[in-house]
Amino acid sequence: MHAERPPAAIAALRRWAIDSALPLWATAGFDRIHRRFEERLTIDGRAIVDVPVRLMVQARQIYVYGLAARAGWHGEAAALVETAFGTMVREYYRADRRDGWVFSLHRDGTVADGKRDLYAHAFVLLSVASYVEATGQRGALDLANETLAFIDSAMRAGNGGGYVEALPPSGELRRQNPHMHLFEALLALWRVTHDGKYLFRAEEIFALFRDRFFRARDGVLIEYFDSALRPLGDERGDIVEPGHHYEWVWLLRQFEAATGREVQGFVDALYSHADRYGFAPSGLIVDELLADGTVKTASHRVWPVTEAIKANAVEGGKGRPGAERRAVALIQLLFARFLTATAAGGWIDRRDQGGAPATDFMPASTLYHVICALDVLLTTSSKG
Repeated sequence: MHAERPPAAIAALRRWAIDSALPLWATAGFDRIHRRFEERLTIDGRAIVDVPVRLMVQARQIYVYGLAARAGWHGEAAALVETAFGTMVREYYRADRRDGWVFSLHRDGTVADGKRDLYAHAFVLLSVASYVEATGQRGALDLANETLAFIDSAMRAGNGGGYVEALPPSGELRRQNPHMHLFEALLALWRVTHDGKYLFRAEEIFALFRDRFFRARDGVLIEYFDSALRPLGDERGDIVEPGHHYEWVWLLRQFEAATGREVQGFVDALYSHADRYGFAPSGLIVDELLADGTVKTASHRVWPVTEAIKANAVEGGKGRPGAERRAVALIQLLFARFLTATAAGGWIDRRDQGGAPATDFMPASTLYHVICALDVLLTTSSKG
């Protein structure tokens, strides 16, 4: 993005975030009584109070408002981060007197699901990085280090590398997705601290990506694996997600900047496959493909669009032809098809194959994707 002429679409997304989304999720989306973020809202912006409140949602919203505090986008952001972070630690960490973080709570603060989930633990690490950046309170890094120590001692898989999905185990299925978010969190911790131990661990995840998750012959990222981290033997072992292809493009460019490692071949393959096969005739991104490009799941969600925006923003900065234009077109698509809930600052999270709304609520977890896309757009614009 060229700094002297930032596209109007980026400015519109920034206004949407500042004027509508951040205020909505800081008011209707924040439970003032229990001092934590709401799990979901109705399409017209009312809290849905009869569902468990996941750790992952708290961590993502802390990340979002930490970013907003640093950028000066929301006057209450810093206070929300302090409050929600304290509640998250107090209510989810060792809540059942066992190491690690519980998965979800009932509204009254009792444990709804005590499993230890790798995906959620990765987002705790990301929230710590955001909290430290927003507040300067580096003592919170002790919590990140304790969490990583727990992941190492209790969740490291002896078979095939990487980490188990959850404790207690619910089956042999393993996914690349929680490892991807662990990679993201480690890079964020490295960015905040420049402590080499975080970058070393990111290198380990990159090796898993290179040797296990990436299928070179097809140029794709496989999603589902067995207990030995081999692609599943049935059709699930052939499933790929265009949204995750784009997300890895963005992450690999961060890793390249931090380490100087060569990632171009992986980036080109992932970007090209998603670009060639991932779009429906409507212009929306499909949820799942098979490695040969056949559509597996033809529905559409918000987050693959935001990941495609991030990938095109960073690739535009690397000189990929047409990427900047694609990023702008995707922002326009985001407004036209997803940021259309009755409540200003909300969204339709999912649409079916025909493009009709396929959900009657707004998950709070989606805000992370949209605000992260905005941050990448503005960062790459400032470097233009």
